[in-house]
Amino acid sequence: MNVTKDEAQLSLETIERIQRHTRRVLAHSGAPFYLIIWGVIWLFGYLGSQFLDEHTAGMAWMTLDVIGVVASVFVGWWMSRQMRRPGRDARIGLFWLTWLVYGVLIVWLTGVYADLSLLGLFLAVFAMFGYVVMGLWLWRPLLWVGVGITILAIAAYLLLPNFLDLAMAILGGGTLIVSGLYIYRNWR
Repeated sequence: MNVTKDEAQLSLETIERIQRHTRRVLAHSGAPFYLIIWGVIWLFGYLGSQFLDEHTAGMAWMTLDVIGVVASVFVGWWMSRQMRRPGRDARIGLFWLTWLVYGVLIVWLTGVYADLSLLGLFLAVFAMFGYVVMGLWLWRPLLWVGVGITILAIAAYLLLPNFLDLAMAILGGGTLIVSGLYIYRNWR
């Protein structure tokens, strides 16, 4: 089959138009808001872990996690009113609920909570596992955010163990925030 130069150009323009449309849909789907919300949670949570005593940092994380869940549920509810995707919203919510239950079980069964540094690393890597799955399932950029932050977290744990929480605040939280802002600003 021979394709003319005009047909090839038309096909490329169609692909570019579909890519722009897909990016706009994703930017309007709430994805940037989730990234920003959880980036801010990570930023303040890990800063608290680095600079506050253990008990205060734990209380800060619990408060921040509750705020993050409430904000995420609100964004999900708000976005579901904007656009309807039958069945997808429920499956995503059920995935994250299942992910949370399994995370709690793994932490409890392994006793990783006894070492706060290791617990912080586990939670970061496990959270990024969720992002990687979402990236494979729904939206490729989440895959790269998840893989990138996982690599940064492990590198910080191995190379800067005394500053792991600070590195996670800046690199992990910062990457999530910047990714969300980039998508929100440039893909609309």
